[in-house]
Amino acid sequence: MDIESIAPTIKKAFPWLMVWSFVVLICGILAIVLSLTFSFAIAVVIGLLVLVAGIAHLVFAFRTTGLGGFLIHILLCVVYEIAAICLLANPLLGVISLSLIVAVFLILEGILEFALYFQLKSFRHAIWVLFDGIGTLILGILIVRHWPPASPEAIGALIGISLILSAISRIIFFLAVHRLTPASAA
Repeated sequence: MDIESIAPTIKKAFPWLMVWSFVVLICGILAIVLSLTFSFAIAVVIGLLVLVAGIAHLVFAFRTTGLGGFLIHILLCVVYEIAAICLLANPLLGVISLSLIVAVFLILEGILEFALYFQLKSFRHAIWVLFDGIGTLILGILIVRHWPPASPEAIGALIGISLILSAISRIIFFLAVHRLTPASAA
C-alpha cells in the first residue's frame, strides 16, 4: 500500500474524515476536562452494551431449535448479565478493570499505527501516523505500568490525550493527502 492507492479514497471521503477527526478531538478535550465523568461514562456505556448483548442472547436462546444452542445462549445470557450488573453496580471497579483492557487496546493500536507508517513511509506527511503510533504506544504502556490506577480520573485523562493525539495527527495527514495533486503523490 502506498499513498497513491489511498489518496483517491481519502479525497472522496475528506469532509467526513475531517468531521470525524474534529469529533474525536472534542471528545478528547472533554475526556481531559471531565476525566472522572468520562471514566465512569465508559464503564456505564460498556455495562449497558453488555446488558443489551445479554438480552440478545436470551432472545436468540428462544429462537434456536436445538437444546444445545438454547442452553449455550442461556448460559451466555447469564454471564453477560452478571458482567453488566457488576459494571453498572460498581462503576469504579469497572473503570479499574477496564483500564487494563484500554491499555492493551492502546498498545495494539500503537503497534498497528507503526505498521501503517511503514506502509506509507514514502509519503512525507506519514510522519504524523508514526507520531500518533509512538504517542499511543507510550500511553498504553503508562497505563499498564501504573495499573491499577491511583485514581479513576487518570484513565479518562490518558484516553483524552490519546484521542487528541489521534485527531490532530489525522487532521494534518488528511489535509496533506487532500492537497496532493496526482503528480505529487510520490
